[in-house]
Amino acid sequence: MQKINKKGVKRYQAIFFDFGGTLMDAESDNVTHLQMMKDIIQKYNLPACPEDLVDKYNSFLFTKEMTLLDGDPEDESFIPLGESTKKAFAGILSQYNIHPSLEDYRWFKEIYFENHQKYIKLFPETWEIIRYLRNHHRPLHLGIISDIDNDYMEFQFNILGISSLFDSITTSEEVQSYKPEAKIFQVALNKAGCRGEKSIMVGDSYKRDIAGGKNVGMTTIWINKFNLDNPDTEKADFIVIHLKDILPILDELIK
Repeated sequence: MQKINKKGVKRYQAIFFDFGGTLMDAESDNVTHLQMMKDIIQKYNLPACPEDLVDKYNSFLFTKEMTLLDGDPEDESFIPLGESTKKAFAGILSQYNIHPSLEDYRWFKEIYFENHQKYIKLFPETWEIIRYLRNHHRPLHLGIISDIDNDYMEFQFNILGISSLFDSITTSEEVQSYKPEAKIFQVALNKAGCRGEKSIMVGDSYKRDIAGGKNVGMTTIWINKFNLDNPDTEKADFIVIHLKDILPILDELIK
């Protein structure tokens, strides 16, 4: 972890967080997907193991670090995450020669939201960190930059009760751009009324959160929960293993 340069304190105006895997417990997402697969197996009477189906579903969506797969480099159009999940749903059914209808897609969207409502959880320290920043470091802009769709964001954030904790929420669907593209970071910075050099980005994906943030001048804190050892990850200003470990770093950077 990089040492804190105290000459740089008091200059930050905004802190941005990724959502999935950073503030939201990734394990709860795994539980959600497992329950979704159980629902699918029951509805279509599939001779499948839920765990195997989760692996297949996730393979259509995520890298091994559970960050979104990059799209087709030749296709410059933006594809919302909801469309990607529909393709993953169709992909697993195609293994059993089932081709989903519009009604099947509607049903899948319903169970997608229902299961996320039941099982998605925040890391326990999320509340501690956000409330501490709110109570001790005003007027500091707190924002979220996340590769999610607007409808999911509104639905899930209201259930979790966190919408009011943040000054801005910037989604990939809103900007029509996924991290690490500069556009989504720049829109978030514009909302905060500050430059990248005046902001901090906290995230668990090196490629999307950290490299993307550094490309617009942000100070970055990488939650390297997979303990990856890669020479290409040297752009991170600070590296921790757990979300709880960022608090002393933030406290020194912005006090």
